[in-house]
Amino acid sequence: MKNLLKKIAIATLMSGAIAVSNPAYSQISETQKQETTKEQKLLPDLNFYFETGDYKKYSDTPEFKKNIQAWLCDCPKEDGKGYIFFRYGDTDDDGFYDYVNIFNYYDKLIKSEEKFSFDFDTKKIDYALEIYENCHGTNCDRIIRKDYNEINQEEAKSLGEGFYERIKEFTETQKEFSRFNSDPLENLVRKEAYHALGINAYGNLVGNSRIPIEKLLSEEEIKKVENYHIEKPERDRIKKEQEEKVKAEQEKREKIRIEKEEAKKPKVRLKIGGGIAINSREGHTGFFLGITPQLSNKKGKGFAIGLDMFVMNSETNFEDSYRTEDEERLEWLPAQYTYKYLISKTLYENQVFIKNFHRLGFKIGYVSPVLGIFANVGFLGRKTLITTTAEIEEYTEIYGTKQGQSSFKTEITNFERKNYFGSRYAGLGIEIFPYFKKEGSEKNISFSIDGLFTKGGYIHSPNSYKGLAYSPGQVIIKAGLKYTFGK
Repeated sequence: MKNLLKKIAIATLMSGAIAVSNPAYSQISETQKQETTKEQKLLPDLNFYFETGDYKKYSDTPEFKKNIQAWLCDCPKEDGKGYIFFRYGDTDDDGFYDYVNIFNYYDKLIKSEEKFSFDFDTKKIDYALEIYENCHGTNCDRIIRKDYNEINQEEAKSLGEGFYERIKEFTETQKEFSRFNSDPLENLVRKEAYHALGINAYGNLVGNSRIPIEKLLSEEEIKKVENYHIEKPERDRIKKEQEEKVKAEQEKREKIRIEKEEAKKPKVRLKIGGGIAINSREGHTGFFLGITPQLSNKKGKGFAIGLDMFVMNSETNFEDSYRTEDEERLEWLPAQYTYKYLISKTLYENQVFIKNFHRLGFKIGYVSPVLGIFANVGFLGRKTLITTTAEIEEYTEIYGTKQGQSSFKTEITNFERKNYFGSRYAGLGIEIFPYFKKEGSEKNISFSIDGLFTKGGYIHSPNSYKGLAYSPGQVIIKAGLKYTFGK
């Protein structure tokens, strides 16, 4: 009963109650149908396909509880392509299709989509017309959209007999259609494709009585559709420029973001270098060759720490001398009322040669893209060669008078020793990148110079009287070039 009432309602809305119950009307419709089947089909080169189903949800349509889809194509059905897609939809599962959706691709320049939604309670129709560019793919520009809600019977008639008859055809066709009688639906779909909106050879938007564009669209809207393809190259150029500008800005922001993120991540750089080292004592010049692992941020700006490791050839010579005196009471001399003493005096002279053969320590400082400043501490590995000469003088003494004086020197004794953690050092250094390349290129070669100070101290010497030789402090200045990997 519900389905019957709705059918009566839509028939009343679109055809009038008299037409539905009038036998003459039924006879005319049957006669027209017979004449249509005798006529040659529209667009005969296109194949007609259809399918029916239950639930379906198309893009930008309500949910269909039941649906019918029909289309025309010059291809096999399996391809799923078409020049028009005509859809019936039952949105409330009452057995009557209250929604019509038509995609028409038949024109080469534009395509259109129409939506008809029938409200049987208010006896009104909602209608929407959208016109797109007919491009390849699915992301085509929508040129215009017009919506007309709650169109009543009188308004539908005022749009034109073709538009009004078209709505009636939607109703009649679905009543006559079945899986075993698809001719009414095929005729309707071919008619819809044939009467599609299009752009003629003069660039004008062409409508018809079924789609009366002069009533549905304003003059400005019609001109907008007609001028779309004329203005498209300039519009595409502007759009492309804007997209490229946006893309460039996004890439710039992304690059800055990545650089900031990367700058927070510590990175190890490996530096190798060589040059000369000058010792302040006697101005000795030697060489150095080193490797410095350095931990800093990737941006190359901020605090950095690293190891200070070099093979060196830095030499220094110095003398260290001191005297000793021994006194031995030999005998008592009664006649003189005094004692006889044996005096022994020794002069020790240490000739010390020190060769610094490596440097091992830590450094910490601040780096920027153009320079680095570091403080360093560590140990010098050194090889020590000591030549000791002892000059001995012996005599006896009575009442302070020397008796039987004699003197002699001992044989020279060499003492050689390696100490990998010898004297401690502390220093300051600077590293500069003066070798600039083209903008954006990396600067890997740097000039470095630093100075370090070693505090004086005793060197163990088993050949000396004291067992120690005093080493004075040294100042070593080194300068050279470094190459940085992974800058």
